[in-house]
Amino acid sequence: MPIKYYPFLLCLEESIEFIDTETTFEHAVFYLTDTQMQHALCVYENGQCYDLQGNKMELPGLALLTQHVQQALLDDGQCCVQKITLTDVRQAFALLKSTLSVS
Repeated sequence: MPIKYYPFLLCLEESIEFIDTETTFEHAVFYLTDTQMQHALCVYENGQCYDLQGNKMELPGLALLTQHVQQALLDDGQCCVQKITLTDVRQAFALLKSTLSVS
């Protein structure tokens, strides 16, 4: 799988995860099915988006990214995430990266 560089956000159909190393990536995709792997997206902080085969893809909408980030934060034990509304991709990176230092 041609990963361009780290960090990136791994966007799956129902979730999103901050990936900062190859090891984190390997752990994140270990249990994914082939179908999930085919639909997974790598979103970079500069707004570029690729599938796991390295093909350039359309960036998911901010509303969808917001939903995924809210759910990831809830899963991490955060509260009041309904107030979060992303206005750009960088905000998703900042919010999800902050959960790494707390975990």
